Amino acid sequence: MEDVLTTEYDGCGRCLVAVRRLSRKTDKTSSPQRQADQNLQAAADAGGHIIAWADDWEVSGATDPMTRKGLGPWLRDEMGPVAGGLCAAVAASGSRTGACSHRL
Repeated sequence: MEDVLTTEYDGCGRCLVAVRRLSRKTDKTSSPQRQADQNLQAAADAGGHIIAWADDWEVSGATDPMTRKGLGPWLRDEMGPVAGGLCAAVAASGSRTGACSHRL
């Protein structure tokens, strides 16, 4: 899903990273497209724009968000500036959301 709408970082204070995750243990997680649509709508509702997608496929919600391939680099400040993050559901960020709430 590399063609999902993103814009450049512009320092406006509303540059967001959108998080999508699919579980490796269950099919209950929303589809990537549904999560993308929900994230795009949430960004628009907040007056923000998505500068990047932190996609983690086949990842357990119990996985520490700091160590995830897609989200982890953003949480560790390795990907550049960002105003915040959003996800379609708390489950997309992972069941260990406390580990990432300090950053995004």
